[in-house]
Amino acid sequence: MMNKNLLISLALMAVPAIAQEQKPMDHGTYAQLDNELLWHNTANAAGLGLDKTPNRGLAGLDYSYTGGDFYRAQEGTSTHNLQFSTESHQQINNYLYGYGRFAFNNGRTKDRAWADVMRPYNSNPYFSGSSVPGRYDHQDMELTAAIGTSSFGKWHFGARLDYALGDLSRLRDPRSRAQLLDYKLTPSVVYQLGKHAIGLAGWYNRRKEKINGLTTVQQDATLKYYFMTGLENANGSTGGYSNFQREWVNHDFGAELSWGYAPMGDMKTLNSVTLQRGSESVLGQYKYSPGHYYNYMYAFKSQTLIPNNGFTQRIDFKARYEEGYADEYRQQLVITNDPQTGLNSYHYETQLSFKKRYQVTVLDLGLHYRISEHTVPLEWLYMGAMIDYKAVSNKYLLHTSEFQYESVNPALEVGGKLGRISVNMTGGYSFSTRSKLALANSQTDYAKQVLQPDMKYYELNYFFGHFDIICDLPVNIKKTATTLYAKAWYDSLETKKYGSDKLRKYLLGVSLGVVY
Repeated sequence: MMNKNLLISLALMAVPAIAQEQKPMDHGTYAQLDNELLWHNTANAAGLGLDKTPNRGLAGLDYSYTGGDFYRAQEGTSTHNLQFSTESHQQINNYLYGYGRFAFNNGRTKDRAWADVMRPYNSNPYFSGSSVPGRYDHQDMELTAAIGTSSFGKWHFGARLDYALGDLSRLRDPRSRAQLLDYKLTPSVVYQLGKHAIGLAGWYNRRKEKINGLTTVQQDATLKYYFMTGLENANGSTGGYSNFQREWVNHDFGAELSWGYAPMGDMKTLNSVTLQRGSESVLGQYKYSPGHYYNYMYAFKSQTLIPNNGFTQRIDFKARYEEGYADEYRQQLVITNDPQTGLNSYHYETQLSFKKRYQVTVLDLGLHYRISEHTVPLEWLYMGAMIDYKAVSNKYLLHTSEFQYESVNPALEVGGKLGRISVNMTGGYSFSTRSKLALANSQTDYAKQVLQPDMKYYELNYFFGHFDIICDLPVNIKKTATTLYAKAWYDSLETKKYGSDKLRKYLLGVSLGVVY
């Protein structure tokens, strides 16, 4: 899969070199134009023609390293990552507007344990992993292609495809390989009536992750592999897991209703409501199933732009609530012999079902205010403030165990561009307002090695910050004006004292690319 994706990446890397002739784009102008987008931030591709952003794009090759001692057991201690990404906004002709994005990354994580899947938190509880920390290689590819029309009378039409592939391989016994296929199809429509615009988008999202067997290089009779069923409940198997197979197949159906309004001048607002229902089956050998996971998601998003005398104010509010629950099954293998052929057939029959045994709720709230200006001497300057709130609950019934945490994260931001240099800075503080772990059995391996050690991640308050600097270099490539750039960034997190020391996490990154 790597060779195939690298060929795609190399092909896309050539796109900026043939971009149409125009005034060179730079990061300041690019950020300013991104700040003006509304419909682009929804699922409704029919609104691309209403945003009417100029033709532009970027492509870059990034390297980043994440390290420190503030991490969870299922995340690993450090990660190296290499990524190529490109995106483009284009008016294709008088009738069509397009947006596309492609990203491919691969990397390695050290000392990760207890999660051989890509999604171990606040979701399906029926996953698997080894208690022995090991290295994991990952490869991921993501593709987005969206197209929207200009107006046909009062109507705009659009469609969007999101497609992703993933590969997560464990490099220590027992060795697993999880593979992901994820695609989402979203047709959409917008109806304009004067200063109002009503949009509707609906989608089908299929996600399939699978593990086809485990392998070992060395024979170790004491080596365990664990199958999780929710919170501290994890069953360890010593040997006998060489035929292990598991796949998680999820089907999401959702819809988004949007209302746009432009009351006066350049002021405009866009408000969206989203509903989604998901159903995920978990299947093993002979269609064995430990349970089934369902989830419901409700979201609201509001975006408002208020331009005035060279300044632009932007206000964003988001709210997202998700509830999920897992039914647990007790099944028995049934072997049927065909007397004519002598062949056996195998299948599992469900003997007992426990409805909603595992329950998850997640609430996310966010408010972001930004004021920006684009007059001399600064080409682009912005300042802003934001605050996020998150509340999570995981509950396992009979016997009851519960895990909860909440946090509030206020932050300030400032940035801009002067000449060839762009700088962006963010700083804030995370307040842990609630953290609770109440287990029916606190002596299981999963409780002692994952849940209890991870509590410091949810209990501690911490400072966090981001800084990046970008240098643009305008050049002419085959008489086409474009801009090369170099970027470096640093993310930092430092907790209050835990015992006698403070815990830290950091991310360092560099990038080279082109803006066009």
